[in-house]
Amino acid sequence: MATEIPPPIPDPLPPWARLSHTISTPRLILRTALVSDATAFTKLFSDPINNPFGGVVGQYRSEEQQRENLRKQGGNAGSTARGENAWLVVILKENQPVPEGAEALKAADGFLIGSTGFNEFKIEKDAEGKEIVRTDVGCLIDWRFQRKGYALETLEAVIEYGFKKVGAKKITADTNVENEPWRKLVDVMGIPVAEMKKDGRPNGEGGSVQYRFSEKDWEVAKIKLKSGGKWYLD
Repeated sequence: MATEIPPPIPDPLPPWARLSHTISTPRLILRTALVSDATAFTKLFSDPINNPFGGVVGQYRSEEQQRENLRKQGGNAGSTARGENAWLVVILKENQPVPEGAEALKAADGFLIGSTGFNEFKIEKDAEGKEIVRTDVGCLIDWRFQRKGYALETLEAVIEYGFKKVGAKKITADTNVENEPWRKLVDVMGIPVAEMKKDGRPNGEGGSVQYRFSEKDWEVAKIKLKSGGKWYLD
């Protein structure tokens, strides 16, 4: 089998390109995935309980296929280093409680309880015709670790990083219309729906909901989160 040649590295690299990304929060580490994460990564994505509304990419990949996918993301020529995306795993720090049955999610630095990150980086024009960076975020937390605030802590950290470190001026987040837990989570964050599309999902699979917000919108949302005791980063 011929070795797949990765796309050329952009020259110059976009300012958001990194060999790897790491974000630390009080309970979590959000970092670029390692090839050694493949076992836990496969367990996370293949569990049907983690994909009740569809939309999880790669849920049927074998561990070897996931390992190869992680290899393509990392390294000097990976998609992260080229600035195409910045997918991250959510690691629960080792000093945090872990429920029974989660042993398969063990990683070198804790427990791999989810995935998040930046799905893409796009140059767009704002209302004044100025070029800005837009990125798209998402979050998946394993069902055994839900209802503990980890999803909110993850999204708060990723959005902060997107605006403060990556330099994004707009952030989007999409989900299926049926995904009420995600929609309630974004509502808790104080981010209004930007657009609903009746046939917004691939292959005509149903409607989608898109959230689109600026750093100014996010600062307003942070006030609501902090006043409601839902800010996990301080």
